[in-house]
Amino acid sequence: MKARIIYAAILLVSSNVWGGTFSGKISDIADSPGIRNSSWGLSVKDAATGKVIAERNPRLNLVPASILKVLVTAAALEKLGPEKTFSTRLYYDGEISKGFLNGNVYIKGAGDPSLGSQFIKETAPLEDVYKAWAEAIKAAGINVINGSVVGDDSAFESVQPGSWAWEDIGNYYAARPSALTLGDNLYKLYFKPSGSVGGEAAVLRTEPYVEGLKFENYMKTGAAGSGDNGYIFAFPGQFSAVLRGSIPQGSPEFAIKGALPDPALFAARSFNSYLGKAGIGSNKKPYSGRPAPGAALTLITETASVPLKHIVRVTNKRSFNLYAELLLRLLGGGKPGEGLAYVKAYVAESGGDASELELSDGCGLSTRNKTKAETFTDALRSVYGKDYYADFYNSLVYPGDPDATGHLRHLGKGTALEGKLRLKSGSLSGVRSYTGYLRTKKGATLVFTSIINNYSVPGSSLDKIHEELLLSLYHGN
Repeated sequence: MKARIIYAAILLVSSNVWGGTFSGKISDIADSPGIRNSSWGLSVKDAATGKVIAERNPRLNLVPASILKVLVTAAALEKLGPEKTFSTRLYYDGEISKGFLNGNVYIKGAGDPSLGSQFIKETAPLEDVYKAWAEAIKAAGINVINGSVVGDDSAFESVQPGSWAWEDIGNYYAARPSALTLGDNLYKLYFKPSGSVGGEAAVLRTEPYVEGLKFENYMKTGAAGSGDNGYIFAFPGQFSAVLRGSIPQGSPEFAIKGALPDPALFAARSFNSYLGKAGIGSNKKPYSGRPAPGAALTLITETASVPLKHIVRVTNKRSFNLYAELLLRLLGGGKPGEGLAYVKAYVAESGGDASELELSDGCGLSTRNKTKAETFTDALRSVYGKDYYADFYNSLVYPGDPDATGHLRHLGKGTALEGKLRLKSGSLSGVRSYTGYLRTKKGATLVFTSIINNYSVPGSSLDKIHEELLLSLYHGN
């Protein structure tokens, strides 16, 4: 009952405060139930002139959640350029004699997020990539590998940040940012819901098959419509996982997504399996590793990624953590710490306040990240004047965007904001954030950032409040 009263009060505020001045509207929101005891930072500026249109605690340090991705993607476009590509290469060592390779085949990753991706429309399916690689191996005169297929991810520090929550590790949105990433470093885990609510949901299979992966299953069945509340608990690099939570009734099977324990090993095993089916045998087990120091390597073939602008588009529209973490490492020469340092320097050069900027990851999943609303506004103002602005702008979500995921796709749909708004949002427990661009009725472009921490209302009500806040900015009242 208490939650319903708070929710009703918020809706009342969001529908009735818009008659006064804009600053009065902000004050009314800030004093509304469930928000008055939260921490809220708001910064709105004219993109062209920098004039402050509205603000509230714009320099308050807050947890930003996933809007952090806009800093990483903008920095990547600045440093690398929208057309930058990344290549995955196949090498062999040893000698070829009469169709036999007396050595290993290495899959050398360089941080391409798009290899075999199911989310980037412009990239080839993994099956097509493997086919091209197998044909190149045959063209090199190799029919049998007297050695192993080796997945090499040594170009990066391929570990998750230590500040990520334990309940996230093992799930696809906390996947390992490996230099050898393929198929988005995820697998789908299928369950058969029980006939009774509360009954065990039986594990059916994974797609793709992940060799050696074992599950300790405590997954329950929820009521129809209860949604995906399932979690996969697993240490990085380990092939045993604990399943907890619930999946809904209502279909013969239901899938959740997990993170591959070792993407480089998966690449070696899955490609080795493909080669066997293509008639190319290997005499030793595939593994993850690197060539011996000083080994002479011969290039077999290479596969280039799609241009960076397509990767940025999916990173922001889908709020895909893995891609943001890979871009961070690409900015830092494979080292996440150096990538974070570059992002901070980029923010400072963009006119943003980086003096108290604390960054622990590139995707916003860590609650140790601390930044100001105005920092985002100033950084996005800088992007507004760059030659890559169109690529960045088009990576943000618009009302009704079919490529978006989560709550933001419906914000502004069916209102005057359609065709005028581009946003990135973020959400963690107790955190909601929004940043982007708004074209007003009078033709001005505004940059908008709002970050709220420690609120106690439904996130959907915050979306509604921000929709009406943006509508008020659009109309200029």
